[in-house]
Amino acid sequence: MSCRASGLWALLATKPLAPGSVELTQDPHRPPPNVINRFICKVVCVFVATVACTAAVNGQDLPIVGITKIKAPVDDPGFYRRVNTKASNFETMLETQLIRTQRFTVMERNRVNEILAEQGLNNEFGDRQTAGGGFNVGGVDYLVYGAITKFGQRKKLMATGGFSTAQLVTEFVADIKVVDASSGEIRRAEIAEVELKTAGVVSSGDFASGNADADPLSDAQRVAAKKVAGIIATSIFPMEVVKGGETIYINYGDAILDKGDLLAVFRPGEELIDEATGINLGSEEMVVGKIEVTEATSSFSKAKLKSGTPPQRGDLVRLEQKASKRASQGKAGPKKGRKI
Repeated sequence: MSCRASGLWALLATKPLAPGSVELTQDPHRPPPNVINRFICKVVCVFVATVACTAAVNGQDLPIVGITKIKAPVDDPGFYRRVNTKASNFETMLETQLIRTQRFTVMERNRVNEILAEQGLNNEFGDRQTAGGGFNVGGVDYLVYGAITKFGQRKKLMATGGFSTAQLVTEFVADIKVVDASSGEIRRAEIAEVELKTAGVVSSGDFASGNADADPLSDAQRVAAKKVAGIIATSIFPMEVVKGGETIYINYGDAILDKGDLLAVFRPGEELIDEATGINLGSEEMVVGKIEVTEATSSFSKAKLKSGTPPQRGDLVRLEQKASKRASQGKAGPKKGRKI
């Protein structure tokens, strides 16, 4: 039914007058009925469109992730060897990186703790129905937890004649698990290892030069958080080429990638199925080449071909080496003189 044929004014215009009634004349300052009808229709259409757009955005059905407490068994409050890995810092960084991937809805940590406390009390004293029963944690798809299993610093020294160099390398390792909140099944278990050169000194005769990061632990944690967020995100939403050519576009941005990261590109082949168990073992991979990230934005990254053949749209991408790791190892210069 069209807007012109509907509405109260249309009904009044066609309704016959009762005997003895007086016909009312329209106020000359009042808009005609058809103008009011069109205005009402426009308002309703705008409202419906707004609701539809909101539903479409909410209908993306992104997985809901809750980050629980990250333990730090390596912490040592002792006087002589004090170690504090700032586990709460790492929790916050991991939360931030997962949000920035734009692939998850991350539940606020206090709310996660409330749900887990409710679930614990329910399983202990209740009817096991309040929070879904069994392990089922209501309102969350996946829970992320783990522990910081290594944190330390080591020195690398080299001296010859009057020349010497020294580097301080910060090491950080976190073991992370992703659990299905409806069943308690561990869906993913990964180790995030980070080595960063956080200080260096060069000395030659009477000349010496050095530099050091202000907070090496936070720098290492940020790299580890990016690594973990990338592992979790790409296990559900694979990293892939969205556009080929001289400039290659990747569907992930600076939430998990950095300028200088080295990526491997491959094309999946036939799936391999274990006939005895029916388990999908994955698929054969045809290596396409290697690419290097030249720019990482908030939504996507650009890369250039380093070796192999140019990738195509839909080719899968895997992080091979972080830029920070490559920088700490240094780049090999051109060899001179006779080869050994």
